[in-house]
Amino acid sequence: MEDIDQSRFALMTALSEAHKARPDDYPNPGTLVTMSDEGLRSYAAGLLHSLEAAPRADGVATRLQEQLRQNLNETP
Repeated sequence: MEDIDQSRFALMTALSEAHKARPDDYPNPGTLVTMSDEGLRSYAAGLLHSLEAAPRADGVATRLQEQLRQNLNETP
């Protein structure tokens, strides 16, 4: 259970930071809190694949992509 909590916290932190930088592009923390652990992880994985499929040349998307990859333990 502890690993799930740490993973959820890391994903919430990365996504919340992206929302602060670009509120129109990323969900607000209130929406993220309502997601189940599996739902949050699935959303993050889908977002990561979307970011990788259509890379953006900006710091927010690049940083989020790096954080999601690290938190989801995926390699480029």
